[in-house]
Amino acid sequence: MCEEIKATVQKHAQSLRHSKEELNRLNQAIQRLTVEVDGAKSQPCELETAKDSPALQEEGASGSAKGKLAWLEAALQRAKQDMVRQLREYQELMIVKLGLDFEIATYRKLLEGEESRIREQGPVCPSRQLQGPRPSQWSLVWDLGPGVSPWAAPPPAGLALPRARPPRRRRRLPRAPWRRAPLAAAARSAAPLAVSGPSAAPAPADAKPSCPAPEKSRNPRFCS
Repeated sequence: MCEEIKATVQKHAQSLRHSKEELNRLNQAIQRLTVEVDGAKSQPCELETAKDSPALQEEGASGSAKGKLAWLEAALQRAKQDMVRQLREYQELMIVKLGLDFEIATYRKLLEGEESRIREQGPVCPSRQLQGPRPSQWSLVWDLGPGVSPWAAPPPAGLALPRARPPRRRRRLPRAPWRRAPLAAAARSAAPLAVSGPSAAPAPADAKPSCPAPEKSRNPRFCS
């Protein structure tokens, strides 16, 4: 809008400059014609000193002088009319120029007021990125200047960042009974057997472990 107004002002200023030049030219033409008319009026008639046909010379000279005087007066009248028209156009252009200057001053004051209001408000606090209907919490950013990471400074007041979740602990399931039975049976078979009587001999190394009593075994199918 301001650029269009400036272009219009420049165009009208150029028109005013041309109008001034035209007025100066018309004023010079008026002055020149006025001098010529005054000179024609004050010029002495040379017919009085003529020797032959004084009447004809007087009539021809007077007719030519009157024709020249009429032409000069008509040219002077046209120059005055042109000057009046140029003055009217000049006044209209001046009125338009004043109106455009007033509009430019108004827009300049509005822009200065807006800039001062933005400076008083300071940096803009976190702004939402309007990329979807429900932006996530990580889409909130704040202005820290060029080349500065948002994590290099504490977040502004009122900005809630997402809390980190604690690591999950893996729950250890209890061992199934059929998995515990072989271990318990192996532990019992490895224990020394109590033998009664003097003729008891130690068990050979390649002897297989005896199966425990059925009532004490948790899972008899694991016994051989």
